[in-house]
Amino acid sequence: MARAQKTIAPPTGLSTQVSTVLRESALYVFGVLAFILWYALYTYDPLDPGFSQATSSVEVNNGVGRLGALVADLLFNFFGRPAYLFTVMVFYLGWMLYREQKTQQALTRMDYALRVSGFVITLVTSCALSTLHFSPVGFNETAGGIIGQIVGHWLEDVMKLLGASTLLFVIWVASLSLFLGISWFTVMDRVGHWCLLAYEKAQFKLGEWRDKAEGRRQQAARADVIEVEKKRTAGRSKPRIEPVMPTLEPSDRAERERQVPLFDPPSAGELPPLSLLDDPAPQKHGYSEESLEAMSRLVELKLQDFGVDVEVKSVSPGPVITRFELDPAPGVK
Repeated sequence: MARAQKTIAPPTGLSTQVSTVLRESALYVFGVLAFILWYALYTYDPLDPGFSQATSSVEVNNGVGRLGALVADLLFNFFGRPAYLFTVMVFYLGWMLYREQKTQQALTRMDYALRVSGFVITLVTSCALSTLHFSPVGFNETAGGIIGQIVGHWLEDVMKLLGASTLLFVIWVASLSLFLGISWFTVMDRVGHWCLLAYEKAQFKLGEWRDKAEGRRQQAARADVIEVEKKRTAGRSKPRIEPVMPTLEPSDRAERERQVPLFDPPSAGELPPLSLLDDPAPQKHGYSEESLEAMSRLVELKLQDFGVDVEVKSVSPGPVITRFELDPAPGVK
C-alpha cells in the first residue's frame, strides 16, 4: 500500500488555499521590510538626529525619514557594520514561513529557536571580527559597534589577536550553518561540481580554439605552398591530355539479328544471337581538361610530401582509371 504524503495542517478555520496565500503574503511583507531596513542603513547619515546624539537640525537625510535615522543610528552604534545582517534575518523569517508551504515540512519551535540562536551567534562573532580587523571610519564606535568592542577586545586580551580571530571565525562558520540551515560539505560538493563543469567547458572551448587556429595555420601554409608552386610551374607546359576513347558504335550484326527467324531453327555450330546480351550502360562523360590539370598538380604536390619531385607530362583518362605519365626530376630514381 502506498503511504499518504504528510502535509501541513492549515491553521484552525483556514483552508489550505488561504494558508498558502497568507504564507506567500508573509514572504512579500518580510521582503519589503528587509529592503526598507537595508535602505535605512545604506542612507545612514551621522548628522541625522538619533539616540547617540542630539541635534537641533530638523532636516533628515536618511532615505526612510526620521524613523529610519533612529533605527540606523541604534543598530550601527550597537552592532557596527554587521547591522546589515538584520536585513538578512528579516527576509529569512518570511522565507521560512513560505518554505513550510513549499516543502510541506512543518518547522517546530525548536527549529525557529535554533535559527534565531544561530543568527545571534553569527551577529556577535561578526561584530567581534569587524572590531578586530576593520577600520571604524564613519562610525561613532568601532566597526563592530559596542557589542564587537566588548567581545572582540576581551577575547584579544585573553587569546591575542591570532587566537581570538581563529576562534571567532570557526564559531562564525558553525553559527552561519545553524542560522541558514546549510551544510558546508554540500556547499563544497556543489562548488567542486561547478568548478569541474567550468573546467571541462573551458577545455572544450580551448580545444575548439586550438583546432581553429591549427586550421588557419594549415590553410595559410597551403596557400604559401600553392603560391610557390605557381611560381615554380609558371613556365612549364601543361600536361598533354590524351583523347578519350571513342564510344562504341552499334554493330551491324546486332541490327541484322534483331529480326528473329520464326520457322527456321538455328543450324548446328552457329553462334547465338547478340540479342541475348544486355545493352551496355550509357557511358558517362569524363573529366574536363581543367579538372585533369588540377589532378595532375595534386599528384605532383602529394609526391612532393614524400620527397619525390616529378612532373606530369601527360594524362590518359579512361572509363575506370586515369593514367599519369610522370617525368622524375634529375637524381630521382
